[in-house]
Amino acid sequence: MVVLRCTQKLLVRLKQVGDLPPVESTTRLGDWYGNILRLGRRQHLLFISERSRLPVVIPIRDLKRLGAVFPDAVCERLARVGIAARDIADEGMRMSELAFGRTRNRSLLGTLNDFAFMAQSGDARRTEPESPEDLMRLLSQTPILPLDGASPIELTRAAFRPQSAS
Repeated sequence: MVVLRCTQKLLVRLKQVGDLPPVESTTRLGDWYGNILRLGRRQHLLFISERSRLPVVIPIRDLKRLGAVFPDAVCERLARVGIAARDIADEGMRMSELAFGRTRNRSLLGTLNDFAFMAQSGDARRTEPESPEDLMRLLSQTPILPLDGASPIELTRAAFRPQSAS
């Protein structure tokens, strides 16, 4: 199971209001924090992993199919950062069940806001916002100061390394 911890604005859009059950993710990357991202006149959904801050950007038109689209988008992103196919398949299987929850970590909300600002600022010379793929590539390489300056790519790869027995 994977828990999408969404901002209040996104929970309303998803029609997930009222009491949400207390659940925990069983995935290696933990819960995912999400918000609505505006790029020019287009809207997207921006999610980041709790454990690695790996960003995933999904067009808002896929909101109603989020249960199917989100796991596929994460698996595709994991493939792009070099995670082994068997680990991707395992993570995808764990994401087959989706639950929603409220945000509960201010550091992750801060990263979401920083990523949104970076996405909206972009390159001043560009007339069109970056594509979601370009944006994910840029954000994946961004150092995360609360995590000792490691990038989401480095943290994601570390989360999938075999655990050594001590």
